[in-house]
Amino acid sequence: MEKYGEIPPKFTKKWWEYFWYYYKWHTIITVTALIIALVTIVQCANREKYDMNIVYAGHMNYGDEEISRARELFSQYVTDIDKDGKQSVFFQTLMFSDGAGNEEYDYAMQTKLDFTFTDDCTFIYLMDEIEAALYINRDSVSDTFEKTELYAPNTDARVITAEDGNSYAVSLKDSDLLKTNGIYCDNLYLLVRSNNRDDEKNIQAHEDALKLAKELIK
Repeated sequence: MEKYGEIPPKFTKKWWEYFWYYYKWHTIITVTALIIALVTIVQCANREKYDMNIVYAGHMNYGDEEISRARELFSQYVTDIDKDGKQSVFFQTLMFSDGAGNEEYDYAMQTKLDFTFTDDCTFIYLMDEIEAALYINRDSVSDTFEKTELYAPNTDARVITAEDGNSYAVSLKDSDLLKTNGIYCDNLYLLVRSNNRDDEKNIQAHEDALKLAKELIK
């Protein structure tokens, strides 16, 4: 942004007016990001532990009943990693608006989504085509997600291919598993996050994620 006139002495009334005029949105976005980061860290620390975390990111509003069915369905394909006698799945939905005036809300959702890449046992990502394409076009896609050939080598389903020539997202439009259980999948893509941790629970959760991925694309 081009600036005019002399910069007032720091921390004077004129300087604060000057700062707010030129750096208002920088400040709002930075503060918002810090608040989201702190809230997310606290939520993760206090959240009940699950054997698998599944993330949905997109513009479809899944209802509580549909989410409950999905959790029950997906739990059949996970291991009791925490040894509590049950197979449990956490289904996190991050819904985007893309509407005028909702920029801060969407920014908050995007920040939350990015934070999930640091979570334990979070390898299955379900996204609509808009969100999937955004992540496929990131420079770090090859370090973040598995190539679809690892879990869908023979599928004729539609895939999204990155600039490196590899596909990292596969369409679940024809998923028998989801359709049979009444879970919306017409505009749904599957991405499987790579595992960069060598602890036992994440290794097992990643193996379970690949097993579930193979069932989802049938």
